Amino acid sequence: MGDIFKIREFGYLQKGMDMLSVRQTAIASNIANSETPGYKSAQVSFEDKLASAMGKGFAMAETNPRHMPLKNKGVYGVTPDIATVKEGARLDGNTVDVDRELTSLSATQFAYDTLGVATNKKIGSLINVLDSKSGR
Repeated sequence: MGDIFKIREFGYLQKGMDMLSVRQTAIASNIANSETPGYKSAQVSFEDKLASAMGKGFAMAETNPRHMPLKNKGVYGVTPDIATVKEGARLDGNTVDVDRELTSLSATQFAYDTLGVATNKKIGSLINVLDSKSGR
């Protein structure tokens, strides 16, 4: 039996959840260090790169077998961009805005939960197809 993540939609969902997990870790670190003098908060972005890898917007594609292979094909080659926030520092040099972090945490959790629901629905659809094929 093949790898379930080779089904395109599962790959998209998995990578989206992976990237959101990286963002959630950065947010947790930012909140944990909100009182650490000199700490610079980290911001994670990946949406544009993921959309491009999924074929939305401009992306390179191998349209001929003689083309040079693309490294990091598809969504599995997408990595997050992690930027250090330098502006808005307090007197102690810390750039964490706890209100912004909590808002971002909430939005990230909502997006992660949404992708989880979509994954469950996709799995349910596959189970229904397999059940109908087996004559149940």
